[in-house]
Amino acid sequence: MQTFPLFANLAGRAVLVIGGGTVAERKTHALLDAGACIHLGAPMLTPQLQSWVDEGKVLLRGREFDATWLDDVFLAVAATDDARVIQAVSDAAEARKKLVNVVDNPQLCSYIVPSVIDRSPVQIAISSNGTAPVLIRQLRQQLETLIPQQFGNMAEIAGRWRSAVKKQLGSISDRRR
Repeated sequence: MQTFPLFANLAGRAVLVIGGGTVAERKTHALLDAGACIHLGAPMLTPQLQSWVDEGKVLLRGREFDATWLDDVFLAVAATDDARVIQAVSDAAEARKKLVNVVDNPQLCSYIVPSVIDRSPVQIAISSNGTAPVLIRQLRQQLETLIPQQFGNMAEIAGRWRSAVKKQLGSISDRRR
């Protein structure tokens, strides 16, 4: 296993996104959905990113990357096509011991973002460690057809009954049965 699978609780945590294009917008949207507080740096923004800045949902730190922005964040995402900036973000994050994802450049990443099937609260993550993203996307699409949308509702119901079941059935083997 080349990487350790991990689900991070980003609720209320600052995450730095570098980039202002459609990829940065997509990453920002997912991070906002996870409850992260987005700090953004980019010379130009998509209309949606600008809207989030105007609404106060995203904090625009500046137009040119400043390594000190990493001091105040939990992790970072470099979602730009500027190779110089990508390298600077990766190097600065490594120096500060911050996790960084460089989109489409696994060699510069300290973490990767898997393909996700979201049946909240159930999430299924699939990864090839960045080697075959198209293959993983196809696999995710196939698996999505097998897992009904209502699966998340079933998990929520099970979660509500979990304590009562644990009290009634003391052993793990009894609960599994």
